[in-house]
Amino acid sequence: MKDLIIGKRAALSNWIRQFATIIDIEKKMYKIQEGLLGVFKWGTFKPLPKIDYVLIFRSLFVKCEACSLEEYENNPNAYFQVSLVHNKNRKIVVEETKNKEEAFALASTVAVGLKTKLKDSASVRGKSTWLIN
Repeated sequence: MKDLIIGKRAALSNWIRQFATIIDIEKKMYKIQEGLLGVFKWGTFKPLPKIDYVLIFRSLFVKCEACSLEEYENNPNAYFQVSLVHNKNRKIVVEETKNKEEAFALASTVAVGLKTKLKDSASVRGKSTWLIN
């Protein structure tokens, strides 16, 4: 059971519907789990594709056309998203959170567990750096 990594999808979840991504490191499987009212849960484990790298980036889920770039950094609608990148540009979203430390800790755990690279595209807007290469 310790080989399971569970990421929450905060941007999609609410009190009625909850979303999570569960990765079984040992079996190289993943499941997108959907839940209803915190009681009913469903989803099917699938084989993980060959993962190119783990990616952390910031995303705004509510567009703010009048906001300046400075406001982007402190925008309350911004989420840190941790994704598994495969087939060059396809993504499996693992976690969405407003907590930067939580996102980076989970991304590191996933990258080490899957023995893959980790790319930070969240810290400096418009610039990506490899944390684990």
